Amino acid sequence: MKRGIYIILLMLVLQGQLYAQSGHAQPQALSLEEAVQFAMKHNKELQASELDIELRKKMITESISQGLPQVNASLDYSTNFGREMDFGGNASIKMEDRSSLGVSVSQLLFNGQWIVGLKTSKIAKAVSEQQVDITAQTIKENVYNTYYTILVTQRLVEILENNLANMSQIMEHTLNMYKAGTVEETDADQIRITVGQLKNNLLSMERTLDVNYNLMRIQLGLQAGTPLELTDSLDTFLGTDGLLALASKDFDINSNLDYQLTLTQEKLQEKMVALQKWAFAPSINASYSYQYLIKKGGFGSIPHTASVTMSIPVFSGLQRKALLDQEKITLEQTLINKSLLEDNLKLQEEQYKFDLKNALENYNLQKDNVAVAQKVLESYRNKYKVGTISSLDLTQANNNYLEAENNYTSACLTLLEAQTQLLKLFNELK
Repeated sequence: MKRGIYIILLMLVLQGQLYAQSGHAQPQALSLEEAVQFAMKHNKELQASELDIELRKKMITESISQGLPQVNASLDYSTNFGREMDFGGNASIKMEDRSSLGVSVSQLLFNGQWIVGLKTSKIAKAVSEQQVDITAQTIKENVYNTYYTILVTQRLVEILENNLANMSQIMEHTLNMYKAGTVEETDADQIRITVGQLKNNLLSMERTLDVNYNLMRIQLGLQAGTPLELTDSLDTFLGTDGLLALASKDFDINSNLDYQLTLTQEKLQEKMVALQKWAFAPSINASYSYQYLIKKGGFGSIPHTASVTMSIPVFSGLQRKALLDQEKITLEQTLINKSLLEDNLKLQEEQYKFDLKNALENYNLQKDNVAVAQKVLESYRNKYKVGTISSLDLTQANNNYLEAENNYTSACLTLLEAQTQLLKLFNELK
């Protein structure tokens, strides 16, 4: 009975493997929001960046440990190989073997650099966390734009497929008319060339779509070839009301991740200046040691020793002052860079809002152009069927329609990318 169950399970597993290998594996279906969430968990670049936080945590632990008691044990054994010390005459002392067990404890009582250094390491950890946030934000932006690119490319593929199907019907109709002697051979050739161009354009667009899907897989942390399906439609993201509100929204510079990082770097550099200032201050250490003689030999020793040491820096050849001056200069550079970033972010706000408004106007224009070009093409198809226009006129109308569709699709992508870069500036990429 057990053997039969085992065979059935084995057959089911093999069947599942063959099903997956045959290309019928269930695709990973993702909305844009789900794609972003998936990337935040599986993107390899982000995972590598997050390890910096763990590294900083270990560095903080290392800094703390320097101020904790340091305990060491030792076990010594020494021998003089039975040698005797001769004091002249008949006076001599035989040197006995000697072994001992020792324990020493040292404790840092005061060191200004250690105290400031501990605070500095915690700020450095905050810098690492903010850098991870910036990396995550960049990945979100990339996922947004790639998702949009795939949607607009899919739209172009569908348009070319429909257009190719219509033109193929017209070509078949034209060939029948040519055989009947109602149209010239050049009309049939013109339609045939147009159909061939459409096929080439469709193949090229399908390859572009595959490339974009591969890029999306990398951003999501998926293996190459993993079936992927995007569930959101392009029209979902083309609501103009939200875009107009975004273009008129006030910019809070403190919400920008790059600016937040600069503020933290400023705090970090201030601590670095304080760290070098404390290099001029004394430090105090305490130590205690105990030695137990396991085997006594020769002269005795004092088992207990304790000491308190104050180390006072007096002169280091101007090295400490040079290091302090370097940190002060670096702090001044940080302040200048912060001011420069403020100017750049305000300039970006104006530019991105300008880009979004222009993209929105162009989108509305191209949307109207597509509607007009589609009406013209449909009218020309009907006229061609009844023989009132030539194949050249129909081909030109078809090219105009495809150009209008291409311009509209490009305007959609430009509009969505303009929205994304403004959302990134506002730190609102959810």
